[in-house]
Amino acid sequence: MKKSTAVIMGVMVLILAAAGLLLSTGHASSNRQKREEIAAIFEVYQQYGLTYNKKDDRLYYNNELVRYFEDIVNEDNYKEWPHKDGNVDVYAVRNESGKLVGVEPFDQQAFADRTPLMKDSIYELQITQNISNSVDGYTKDIEEQVKNSIESAYEIYQPYGLTYDRDSDRLYYEGELVGYFEDKELAHTFGPFDDSEIIIYALRDKQGKLEGLDVEGDVN
Repeated sequence: MKKSTAVIMGVMVLILAAAGLLLSTGHASSNRQKREEIAAIFEVYQQYGLTYNKKDDRLYYNNELVRYFEDIVNEDNYKEWPHKDGNVDVYAVRNESGKLVGVEPFDQQAFADRTPLMKDSIYELQITQNISNSVDGYTKDIEEQVKNSIESAYEIYQPYGLTYDRDSDRLYYEGELVGYFEDKELAHTFGPFDDSEIIIYALRDKQGKLEGLDVEGDVN
């Protein structure tokens, strides 16, 4: 059974920050690109009243600001996007085969019960998927969006020899397969994998600017 290998050879979790990806370079053009990607992800929900506003980088349900959104296809395929503020919590409605058939608001009691949890939430779009389970092309589309986003996000590391290969869904350093990568400043990791002893840490200055890579292991 094939699963995405982006996180310990298991379920892939893609986290898209509200202002772009966690690995965003911070440039305006990069932010615009990331918001275009998010807009593409949420296009399927528009017919049911849920829209993504690229300017605000927020979801709206029937013109009301969304605080929490979830779309649970199954335990391995779901989206969540929590925020601290908002007027309504909503969820995607799917039929028994997993096809999207609507978007509905949670009732007021559920809204109130969720409020304490929002204080400690990560206010980012989270997409979790097991790409072995396909529902009406749902995971295939998301897989391509994930790879596009990862490929774009890792461009910042390319000048230092670290690249993302979308075909293998792995990182390479100067042509060598990477076993583990970490950027502590962004709380981001890729791996670990048992088939490579190369371990890489991003090096950043006191202002958080990327200035190089610390490479451990045998690099030919």
